[in-house]
Amino acid sequence: MIYKYFIIFYLILILLMSGCSAGDDTEQLAWLYGTWQLTHNPDNDDEDDLLFKPDGQLLILTQHGEVQGEYALSDGTLRMLFSVNAKPIITEFKVSPSKDKLIFESGAEYSRKTP
Repeated sequence: MIYKYFIIFYLILILLMSGCSAGDDTEQLAWLYGTWQLTHNPDNDDEDDLLFKPDGQLLILTQHGEVQGEYALSDGTLRMLFSVNAKPIITEFKVSPSKDKLIFESGAEYSRKTP
């Protein structure tokens, strides 16, 4: 039961943070907006792209379709919240110092997709 309350608290925190990131920090987050592709895949996971929008919304573009979510950036950590089969999923990435890579805990890396 405590786990359920922790998840609810964390989801509310993420939503509040995403509202902040889409407001005054729009110019500071401009480097993030657009499509990022999986460029290093040590676990051979499914290939996908991440599309970050200025309003704090996120699209995960997979081979099986799209998943919508929200994101927030705080202290070099990018947090994404989305739902799969009605289950909330929270994912975190570290942002490289040069802001050219999003690094997942498995070592997978996303880089800005070139047109």
